[in-house]
Formats: sequence, C-alpha cells, structure tokens
Amino acid sequence: MRIIGLAVLILVCSYIIKMDLLDGTISLAAFSQTEQECIKENKYEIFPVQTIEDDTILSLFGVYPSEVWVSFPDRLEAFYQENPHLRNQQIQAGEFVNVPIYKDTQISCS
Repeated sequence: MRIIGLAVLILVCSYIIKMDLLDGTISLAAFSQTEQECIKENKYEIFPVQTIEDDTILSLFGVYPSEVWVSFPDRLEAFYQENPHLRNQQIQAGEFVNVPIYKDTQISCS
C-alpha cells in the first residue's frame, strides 16, 4: 500500500511541476519581452536586354543571374510583371525585354 501511495504522490507532483513549467509563471517570465518582427524584402532592379534568336526566359536568367538566391517561380513572376505581353507569346529576336535582377537587401525590423 505504501508503494502505491508513493507512486501516486510522485505522479501528482510530476504533473504539477510539468504544468507549472509549461503554462505557469516560469514560462511567462521567460518570454515577457516582445520580439521584433523582421521582414526581408526582395527588391529587384530592371535590366533591359535585346534578345536574339532562340532566347528563352531560362537562358536570360542564366546569362543575367541575381546576386541573391531567389526561387524560379518568384523570379518568373517578377519577369511577367515587367513584361506582361510575354505571357501569351514567345520571345521574338530583337525584342527588348526587362530582366529582373535581385540585389542583396537589408532586413528591416520594426
């Protein structure tokens, strides 16, 4: 009987300590400061390019790479924002297109 009583007492004490650590005053005291929200904005510059025969968007991105890594869909979206007429047609030789080149930007915290 003593063993069962001691086991129940240990379980109750460990449950109380666990709940105090997760939801009690100790965890609230550790996170009382507000954290700053930092946003890194991907800004790009426009580089006008005259295309040649058999140019593709991928070949333009390969010739004019960005300084920072940007995913292909994000860069493609910026390309189509600058050249909306190319959504429904292919790149023609001699045409001027704007290629977005992403630069390294500062992180703004507020």
